[in-house]
Amino acid sequence: MEERTGSSRRDFFKGVAVATSAVALTAGGALSLAGCAAAEGGSTAKAKHECDVVVAGGGIGGLAAAVSAAETGAKVILVEASGKVGGTSRFAAGAFGPRFGTDWEVVKKKAPASDPVLGKYIVENWDPYVEWIDGLGLTTEKLSETSPYLWMGGKRDAAQGSKSNTDEYLQQFGQIFADKGGTTLVSTRAVKVLTDDKGKATGVRAESNGEVFDIKAKSVILATGGFQCDKEMVTKYIGRHADLSQAQCIPYLDGSGIKMGVEVGAQLSRSFGSYYGHPQPWPADYLNYTDPEAYEAVDNVDDVHVAYYGTTGHSIQGMGVYLNCAGERFVNEGMGSSLVNQEIMQQYMARAYLVFDEPIRKAIETVPFFQAAVIGGARIDHMLEMGFPVFQANSIEELGKAISSRFDDSASFNTGNAASAIAEYNEAVAAGTTAAMKIPHVSVTPPMPIGTAPFYAIPVVGGIMATFGGLKINGNTEVMGVHGHAIPGLYAVPGCAGGIMNGDYWCVMSGYSVLGRLSGQQSADFAAAQGTAK
Repeated sequence: MEERTGSSRRDFFKGVAVATSAVALTAGGALSLAGCAAAEGGSTAKAKHECDVVVAGGGIGGLAAAVSAAETGAKVILVEASGKVGGTSRFAAGAFGPRFGTDWEVVKKKAPASDPVLGKYIVENWDPYVEWIDGLGLTTEKLSETSPYLWMGGKRDAAQGSKSNTDEYLQQFGQIFADKGGTTLVSTRAVKVLTDDKGKATGVRAESNGEVFDIKAKSVILATGGFQCDKEMVTKYIGRHADLSQAQCIPYLDGSGIKMGVEVGAQLSRSFGSYYGHPQPWPADYLNYTDPEAYEAVDNVDDVHVAYYGTTGHSIQGMGVYLNCAGERFVNEGMGSSLVNQEIMQQYMARAYLVFDEPIRKAIETVPFFQAAVIGGARIDHMLEMGFPVFQANSIEELGKAISSRFDDSASFNTGNAASAIAEYNEAVAAGTTAAMKIPHVSVTPPMPIGTAPFYAIPVVGGIMATFGGLKINGNTEVMGVHGHAIPGLYAVPGCAGGIMNGDYWCVMSGYSVLGRLSGQQSADFAAAQGTAK
């Protein structure tokens, strides 16, 4: 596994402006990087709780960690920033599993940059994980006989907004933790890892409604998620315009666990430059769920699910062509939404335009797959209803003028280049040579020409659901220190832990789950070796 030097840690501190002073919370829930007396490392915070294992973060990985630790008999406290457990998985359509199957030799050929130890562990322990959650009483349903995916909570009726009973599954997971004797502190956020004079993790400092207190523990699991809400971090690691991207997640994923780990000497993983997400149409003023107050006010999480997935370019991008602000094609639209999304992020202003014509729009409306999460209506109509600009014109030139008049900025659109790019694409479609173009167009659907008015353009920016870089962990999910050894008593679960995937995604929620279960077992064993908390 890759080693990182102390200089990488110093660069990280410089990049995210983490000083030696403690990380405190602002009233709005965002991380403040200035010191604050209540959160500093002195004696100002009182010990309010004591346990064997404390888990910071109650997403799908944190829940697996908490339950697996609790079922060993350990006294476990789960700290969750939100008022409900589940994390960003609450937004998911609900299908999870190792995307390329459970044969590691196959997986590593499809995703050769994956961590060989952690990746192999995930695929080889997926089936045992499924047996474990089934034994807990959690409902799953196979997506199909040939698919590695399962529906969390079982598949829902097609007329409902989500594909499965995702949130019900996650809240049930939280109840199972309670039934096993676990304690969940909601609306409570870990802000610091506590250590003794030998560097061993001894608990966390937490904040809830302005009160700062300590939770003493024999081991600590960081399951706080990635850094997609931290604009400085995404710009540093993902792209110069990534601060303009859409964070497709709950509002608490600001790299806090990564920063807390680095503060106590943790080493960073690789993979900081890649992530999972989908192109998101914009401007999107109604997509305000990355604001804590707006997220906490959500009554029906299906509304969030449809907002994010029903309006992404997830399934329709292979039906048109993407042009950047210079009016140039820059990506193979058919190579998968997550990979296309990462290419969009590297364009000027992290922006692109999906261009298509009337026959393609009709195909989008009539093919069920292209509708994806949209329930009860056509996808393009749904985008219009949600307030997105979907440009329409009788020629590519008029389309460009409409875009430029709407976005009167330096980025807008080069109409001349756009017309040439569309003409070149249409010639390749007619000749059957789209796969041989300088930038190929290879899709699961046959390429269609873009030549019949009206023409359409959907502006998009890159979206980030899950980041791949984080704290470096070993095969036992122990956090590795800059000295090359595991930090005693400190564990991490992806996305706070990183380096498992690189480039393409294949094990987001499934990887979090499998490694979360392992982390719970390992941390409980470590705590047991020191004696049980009273």
